[in-house]
Amino acid sequence: MALFELMKRSEEIKFAANQGDTQAQYDLGCMYEEGRGVKQDSAKAMQCYLKAAERGHAKAQYDLGLMYSRLPPNKKNEEEAIKWIQLAMEGFHLAAENGDAEAQCRLGEIYDMVKSESQNKRIKTVSAAVALVCGEKDTKWYEEESAKWFQMATEVFRQAAEQGDMKAQFELGGIYCWFMGGRENEEKGLQWFQKAAEQGLVDAQHELGYMYSTGWCVADQDIIEALKWYTRAAEQGHLLAQTFLAKTYAGCDRLIEPPHYAEALKWYLKIAELGDTSAQHNIGVIHAKGQGVAQNLTEAQKWLRKAVEQGNENAKKSLQLLGAFLNQQDEKALEQLELIF
Repeated sequence: MALFELMKRSEEIKFAANQGDTQAQYDLGCMYEEGRGVKQDSAKAMQCYLKAAERGHAKAQYDLGLMYSRLPPNKKNEEEAIKWIQLAMEGFHLAAENGDAEAQCRLGEIYDMVKSESQNKRIKTVSAAVALVCGEKDTKWYEEESAKWFQMATEVFRQAAEQGDMKAQFELGGIYCWFMGGRENEEKGLQWFQKAAEQGLVDAQHELGYMYSTGWCVADQDIIEALKWYTRAAEQGHLLAQTFLAKTYAGCDRLIEPPHYAEALKWYLKIAELGDTSAQHNIGVIHAKGQGVAQNLTEAQKWLRKAVEQGNENAKKSLQLLGAFLNQQDEKALEQLELIF
């Protein structure tokens, strides 16, 4: 999806959300949380989730609870997190018992998460909410519940997936790869992700990019295949895919040697348009050093100032170095400019 089309879709969702459409309110919350089609903004994401959550949208309740769990710890934030996750659990159970495969899958994920008894703050918060719904249970009970709900979801998703439903294919891929384990299940998951990605599902494309870039659930790490899928996702506006491509082409982790700065600049520009100050900083550095493009100190100053205006400390230091070079105070100042990953 081109940037124009993505922005147009964003405006449509904003309009529907402002008209009180609960699903649009949730979708807009996801967009703000992920920075997809809009500038990433956690506060606005929470506002959107809250509107949908107050109208009983279980996924909005759950995501809102998770966002509260990531806020600075205090009594109010902890109480809000547990309250919303508890309400979500009740909603998921009601929907799951009525055959909703997505709710069944979410329950499977939640029970799989809390069975670990991790001290992770987010997991502890979810566990506290689950205990209010289900009572105190042991690890074996959570394992059995997780397996039960995943099995039910798998049966429903498989029927839809075999009929070409790409979202069902994606969900199946996730269940097989993330939760079932074993090489045979990983291969099944990869196949379902592939089917969904080939139909254009952006999350599946991003997932394949991640799998091939890390070697997870695939036979071998394959950076060429990873770049192919990340690029398809990035072209549809997937922020994480765009970020991966920008960093990788710029030389991060040395997955590509030598770096392709012109290609990195292309993706940094898309991220910068959404207000990402690290991207703005790196665009400034690339122009200042003439990496993959003709050196343009005026353009470098422009982008570094944009990042400085939003409080980016790295950009402030880089702008000072650039100033020292321009004022002939330090001819080697440009050599000290570095991309920030």
